[in-house]
Amino acid sequence: MVPDMYTREKLALEHRHTLLCEAQRERMLADASTQAAHILERLEQSLGLYLIVLGTRLQRFGQRGQAVEYQAESSS
Repeated sequence: MVPDMYTREKLALEHRHTLLCEAQRERMLADASTQAAHILERLEQSLGLYLIVLGTRLQRFGQRGQAVEYQAESSS
């Protein structure tokens, strides 16, 4: 049985709508993964900077402790 032109056009429009919805879902998933990757990259950068600052402060604190010990030994 061959559908009439009206039915064929309606089926074609429904199929097009289905394809457009699938494409939109795929774009949204791709955008979400891109955003997640960007957020993770920013988090890595912030964590790296924090660790560098922390290491620098600990290093300075250690040097101050050595200077105090050296001065205490010198004055004895």
